[in-house]
Amino acid sequence: MKFDFSYIDTAFIGGKVITVNDRDEIAEAVGIKRNKIVFVGSNEEILKITTDKTKIIDLKGKTLMPGMIDSHYHPILSGLLGKDLDAPMIDTFYGNCKSLSDMLNMAREAAKLKKPGQWISMMGYEPTLFPEQRHPTIDELDDVAPNNPVHCMHGGGHICMYNSKALEYLDVHSPQDAKKYPENEVEVVEGKLTGMVRGSTHFWLWGKVEYTQEAQAKAAMKAHQHCLENGITSIHDCGECDKPSYHIMQKLCKEGKFKVRSYMMLHSIFGKRYSLMDNEHFLELGLTSGLGDEHFKIGSSKFMIDGGSGGPSCATREPFSHNHNLPRERAWERKEVAEYIKKINDAECQATAHAIGDLAIEFMVEGYEKAFETNPRPDLRHRIEHCTIVDQDLVNRMAKMNICPSVNVSSIQKMGAKFVDFYGENRNKYICAIRSMLDAGVKCSLHSDTPSYPGGLALLDAAVNRYDRSVGFQCDKTQAVSVLEAIRCATLNGAYSSFEEDIKGSVEVGKLADLIVLTDDILSIPTMSIMNLEVEMTMIDGVIEYQK
Repeated sequence: MKFDFSYIDTAFIGGKVITVNDRDEIAEAVGIKRNKIVFVGSNEEILKITTDKTKIIDLKGKTLMPGMIDSHYHPILSGLLGKDLDAPMIDTFYGNCKSLSDMLNMAREAAKLKKPGQWISMMGYEPTLFPEQRHPTIDELDDVAPNNPVHCMHGGGHICMYNSKALEYLDVHSPQDAKKYPENEVEVVEGKLTGMVRGSTHFWLWGKVEYTQEAQAKAAMKAHQHCLENGITSIHDCGECDKPSYHIMQKLCKEGKFKVRSYMMLHSIFGKRYSLMDNEHFLELGLTSGLGDEHFKIGSSKFMIDGGSGGPSCATREPFSHNHNLPRERAWERKEVAEYIKKINDAECQATAHAIGDLAIEFMVEGYEKAFETNPRPDLRHRIEHCTIVDQDLVNRMAKMNICPSVNVSSIQKMGAKFVDFYGENRNKYICAIRSMLDAGVKCSLHSDTPSYPGGLALLDAAVNRYDRSVGFQCDKTQAVSVLEAIRCATLNGAYSSFEEDIKGSVEVGKLADLIVLTDDILSIPTMSIMNLEVEMTMIDGVIEYQK
């Protein structure tokens, strides 16, 4: 590939450049002209092609690497979260809310700012981190907000506590009314409504909460800044607030306001019926995944099989270790998963689904196998989202079909200790099984599922160290990988899973200049110090968009 070297716009010198090329080479210098990488090599060589017009940046031994690709991110959803009580969605994650009492007080004060009938929306709490060790009750939510419907969602997103005003939207006024919905989705304990709603019914009810288009656009730009500060130059948007969100994201990217590259899946956070409508319409038009440009593309046709890893509520083969009676959510059953995968595969689109538990993942793998019996399409690089509890047999079967799982590895950094309680020691040996996947030749990518879990360098820390930072607990390290392997998963493999490995994901001549600089050399520090690193600079399209 030939380039005009009359001058280069930017030269990075004196660094530890992690190229993520085929040989995992470490270079010293990188040259940028307009929005492309035109040189990768030594300090001596690059200085021969610089001029007085070239901006020279001395890295002083720090790491320069490809921008990170978070392969499962919710920009609008995460941006809706705010610490103010008038935020579209009040942040009740542990950093902002330390107890159930705090959370109830937040709801009480938020109600004072609302007109009667306006929703109070909250997200983030984890009851096992509260001193009270429990969810709020329906009576407590009724007491703090008697005139407003309350949506008080667990951090994983699959369990939500609602008050009586909110349950009226389901036409649920008594325990008998819960029978209108699938078993366990509107919870009744000892003959009383608890306010807990799970699964598809919860997502449908969540769809009644109104988030204005103005609030969504502001939320997207708030998430954009979060990405820049965390070294994320591309995201795979895995679901927002349905119709307005697709338009908002495409428009912001087209206008050059949202500079982080977006691969937006066809999926609604409001659940099965919404996502089915979106996907069915797209498939009937005959369009395929990848429609768009290098800034915004339509991604996979996505659906959602099971619940969350926190809570927990995912579909596992065996009961949860700490409580055999907890429901294991299945929004889709084995046969309908296989039928839907076949439909997407035959339409030449990339399929994916939220599948956390090993039973849900088994449904996915088996569905791909059946679709491939009549129409093998490994070139479609079908995916599995989260892919959390996955044993060696499932990994081997994925490898044969070129399935590209997106692994929610940063959940370990926040919930790893609880996973031991929830799933037991044996299943913890193959939670987020990156080591097994790489050894089998599976091109897995890494993600945060922001806002549920931390992103950026937390992905590398979790993949390498397998350490629960929330409580200081060393998790099972069977699936730990090296720093270079983690970086490859978080960059080039993410690009591969969106069919973009030819234009991004590594530091190579001809690729887009999406680069980040860290505050130290990630390869020379102790691995447990990865979380002490920060992103010093983020470049997209050859332009420095963020500097610490």
